[in-house]
Amino acid sequence: MKPDNLSTGAAAPSSFAAADLSAGVGFDLLGEALGQAVESALEEALAGGAVFAVGDDPLTIFRATLEASICSIEGDPRGRLFRRFLRDGPCEGERGTATEPHGQALTADETAKTIHFIDSFMVSAFKGAVTELLAAAACLRLMRDPRLGLPAGARLYVGDTVMVPRKSGKGQLKAADLHVLLINEKPEAPSVTVAGVVEVKSGRVSAHAMERQIEQHIRRARQALRISGMDYPGGTIRIGHGPAARILRITVQPSNWLLPRTLRFECVGENRQLVLDPAISPWDGDQFIPMGDDRWHIALRWSMEAITAAAYEMTFWFMEKVGESLFTQENGQPSPLPPEWADMDAAEAGRNAVKMMLYDTILHYPGKRDESNPLTRKEAHVLNRAIALYNCYGFGYALGMNFRNKEGRREMLWPQDLDEIAEKGCTEAECRIR
Repeated sequence: MKPDNLSTGAAAPSSFAAADLSAGVGFDLLGEALGQAVESALEEALAGGAVFAVGDDPLTIFRATLEASICSIEGDPRGRLFRRFLRDGPCEGERGTATEPHGQALTADETAKTIHFIDSFMVSAFKGAVTELLAAAACLRLMRDPRLGLPAGARLYVGDTVMVPRKSGKGQLKAADLHVLLINEKPEAPSVTVAGVVEVKSGRVSAHAMERQIEQHIRRARQALRISGMDYPGGTIRIGHGPAARILRITVQPSNWLLPRTLRFECVGENRQLVLDPAISPWDGDQFIPMGDDRWHIALRWSMEAITAAAYEMTFWFMEKVGESLFTQENGQPSPLPPEWADMDAAEAGRNAVKMMLYDTILHYPGKRDESNPLTRKEAHVLNRAIALYNCYGFGYALGMNFRNKEGRREMLWPQDLDEIAEKGCTEAECRIR
């Protein structure tokens, strides 16, 4: 049951400043190994002349990238639903099927949208940002390969340094993830040669789909580009370099190795501590795979699972910060918290709130169901994702995402399950980390 004072009926608090939020973080937000890898990648990219939209040192670039991800999350209309979910939670019991909320609690449909927002949009925003930073250094290494025949002076432009005009209306949109450009800055005749286009994906996307996106980026680049704040109309843009108008097409994705599933307990004083093996890449470096016709694929040294695990931790950190704004009054004083939360600060309340509301979702969404009134496919999907989120925020991605029963379905993970798994490899109900 949710404490009464979390369902106040008040409007959801306004967004905090993303710049202030990102200003206090370091690379350790990603974990020790991955954080060091991203920092090294940015150092290498800067040393190789890569151009970033904001900043000229690794930490500033990382914080600006994090700020952009937070802005995209906060700017989405579902961001307010997420804040309401943390404060008011889902409807309980049979009210979960209601079309109207009970008080300020979310309806079943709003709950479904919120779970999808956390699991898909929020995680993807952080995951994509990390993958793009790692890709910058990998692309620079590839650019040094003499087989590419890139012209002298070609530079790598990352992220929002390159924009394209909207098809209708005013404003700009992000172009490809990275560009290889040769810019003629003569005041009397400025021009740009697009020598390469890079598409970065943090998840499983087919090669065909990525190539199709690259071709779309190339078509749009012919119309107009804004590069580091300077506009280049279509007549000043050349697609391809050299007599043959060669254009480099690069696709980038993380590799496929898996995080360790092993676990053990160690005694720390009078307490036991869960110990997981660290994520260590079995690869010595990024893999560069020629695909023919000036096409290359880069498989990053870091895997999808490792980057996704870091992204889940980043969302949990973000929820902590949202909790600080939700459970802190305008005068900076802590808001009244439920008695059972009396020893928590606002950040701890934010972390506890998301786990509690996910737990409520698992228990009550979408209301009472039995064999005569089974879950729909959509309802089953929402519950599956809520269980995955709850497990991951409690026990980490490697264990939480992969705890399944003997039929392969996700189940809620409890501390006693880990004791049984550590001892016998599975629980009495034959659930295991798969």
